[in-house]
This record gives sequence, structure tokens and C-alpha cells, in this order.
Amino acid sequence: MNPVLAELTKSDKFNEYLERIKKSNAPISILGLAGVGTLQIVAFTEENIKRPVCLITYNELQAKKLAEEIRSYINGVFFFPKREILTYDYVAESKELPYERIEVLNKIKQNKAEIIITTIEALMQKMISKELLYKYVIQFKVGNTYNLEEIKQNLIQLGYDRNDLVENKGQFSVRGGIIDIGLTEKQGIRIEFWGDEVDSIRYFNISSQRSTEMIQEILINPAHEFIVEDLVKVCKRIREAYDDLADIETIKNGSYISKIDKYFNEFYEEQSTILDYINNKYILFIDENTKVEARKNNIILDNNNLIESLTEKEKFV
Repeated sequence: MNPVLAELTKSDKFNEYLERIKKSNAPISILGLAGVGTLQIVAFTEENIKRPVCLITYNELQAKKLAEEIRSYINGVFFFPKREILTYDYVAESKELPYERIEVLNKIKQNKAEIIITTIEALMQKMISKELLYKYVIQFKVGNTYNLEEIKQNLIQLGYDRNDLVENKGQFSVRGGIIDIGLTEKQGIRIEFWGDEVDSIRYFNISSQRSTEMIQEILINPAHEFIVEDLVKVCKRIREAYDDLADIETIKNGSYISKIDKYFNEFYEEQSTILDYINNKYILFIDENTKVEARKNNIILDNNNLIESLTEKEKFV
């Protein structure tokens, strides 16, 4: 145990607070803490209660600062950023932010996120349902049989781009009976088939393309959070609501990622927030409640002003 955190066990008030959490006697308000005190409380609560934590704060600058500082006390700390929602069409999207978000969601799914730090803005944003996001994950296991064509379609559905050679994360390639999948910027997974049966599973170095560790099984999670099941149905809903033929044609051709913000309700009838992804084992902390409340109100006000501005300019809302 971190010696700084161990000092907290000597406090009667802190032990009383732990007992209240164990008994689910909440909400609990803790006042008068300096910045480092907040971090110590959060870190030691997770370590002592053995339950994951979600800390909600008022902006991304504060969230990143808290995440960086709390990592000095404990491992398994992840920052979940807000999604950048654009009010205009774009040709190429940045993949770093989607990768950052999906990494946190995958860690939550695998029960590997001990502490999540996010913002009220990220919490308020609509997301696709957890059930849809993880509907097409692939569990590869040596000795099991698979349909290669179905695997290719599933990988595309999961957001992986097909390339001749895997050169980065979020890509896959198929060469004969070998499927390579880029998991990170440096590491990929190589699945070798003998007919329909998985003969071997190995990690490989993306820069050298050389195989490294051999394993028996692996779960392939989504590469981004925008899983779309039925483009025909999406186009029908857009036509009924807006009759935007140009966008419909673009979506039909498979270039739909840049259109999801514009037609989110048409893409996803069932919607969630990050709170739907974390289970009831998570302890929720709110950092500086008055600032979080103020930020929430400002987000709503900014949203309404944006809608009014777009309407006045006869732009799509």
C-alpha cells in the first residue's frame, strides 16, 4: 500500500466514511479537501473497498490533471474524453480521440478500469448502446472453426480497415489463411488457419512484422464506437425525417462515419451514456459539485444558442 494512503487509515472520520460506503449509505459530502486530498480519498477508496470508481469533474483540463496525478497513487486509471461533435461535414476524421474513447470502453467491458475520470460534458453525450457496441466481438481460440468470410465482415463491422499490410492499429489484412489485426500502434495479432480451423494465434511486431508470443485465445474488441448494423434502415429513417438525398447516397456507399453526428437519432434508436456502460459496482465521485452543476447549465445554454444560430442561418440542426 502507498505510504501516503496508509496514513488515511489512522483517521476515524475516514474509517467512518468507508463504513458508510460499504453499507451503501450515500450520497456523502466531503468538504474542505485540498486538491491532493481529493486524489487520496478517491485512490484509497478504490483500494480499500475493492470497487471501481468513476470521478466526474467540470472540464477536460481538470480531468486530465486529476488522471495524471492520481496515477502516482494507483494503477488502472483512465481518462474518458468527450466526443467531438462537429456541426459541419468533413472528409477525414481524426482517429486518435475515437481510439482513446474505445480503449476506455473496452477496459470497462474487461473489468480492467479501476478508476475512470471523465467530465460532465462527456457524461451528458449520447452514445450507442453497450449491447450493440459489443454484439460483433470475435473470440478466437486455437482449435475452433470459423467462417473466414464472416470474420472479414465482422472485422469491418467492428471498425477495422482492410489493408494489404497492417501498419497501424485499427487495420486488418488477409493473406491466404492468415489474418493480421492491428491492436495498438506497435502490436498486432496474427491468426493462422488450417482450412476453417485456427491453427495458431501469435502477437507480432507491426514495424518488423515478426511474430512474438504465442497464445491460445484472444478477444477482438471494437476499433471504434460507431457500430452500424443496417444502413438501409438508417437511410430509410433519414429519408422519412429529412429527405436529404445527397447524404443518403453517401451513407449507402459506406462513407457514413462523418454523418453519424448529423443523424445520430436516425443511426441509433437505442441510446446510452457512459453511466450505462459502468455497472453498479462503480462508486461515483463528483469533483466540486457547484462547478459541475454550473458547467452542465452552460452546456445546455451553449447547445440551445448553437441550435438557434444554425436555424437562423437555415442550416441543418
